[in-house]
Amino acid sequence: MQVFIVVISFLLAALGVTSMYNAVYIPSAKLILISGLTTIAIYFLVKRLQQRKYKKLDRLMSFTMSLFASLFLSSLVHSAWDMEKFLSRLTMMKMTLVLLVIVSVYLNVVFIRAEISYKKKRGNQRIEEQPNKSYFEKRKEEKERIQRGDVRIVLGASTDNDDN
Repeated sequence: MQVFIVVISFLLAALGVTSMYNAVYIPSAKLILISGLTTIAIYFLVKRLQQRKYKKLDRLMSFTMSLFASLFLSSLVHSAWDMEKFLSRLTMMKMTLVLLVIVSVYLNVVFIRAEISYKKKRGNQRIEEQPNKSYFEKRKEEKERIQRGDVRIVLGASTDNDDN
């Protein structure tokens, strides 16, 4: 069910981007906002009911929501643009749409890469470190080194330290 909702919402957002760019249909900002909020509410409701975690679906849904945000802001620009002598509403809406879609794709890629590098770092931190050796274990190893005839260099030795 989650897959179906995410695919439908992504197709709806992609269709909205192409129809707005080609000036086939430019919906009002309220319609885009309501459809985006409804989509995200249904997705989280179904996700909560199914209790399954799909990381790829979450990423696709975040990308879909960023497309809806781009559509919403472009529609706002189209409805509020008054400088027709400088640029037409359609041209300004297209420029805004292209710029926001590029920015949203970039930010989604950056987020995914940051998430991956964070997980790698957390995976490295989970490796258990060897516990510190006790004083007696260190002395035992020291005696074994002396018996083998290993060379030992002690840096920072002082006359106050009697261990040397």
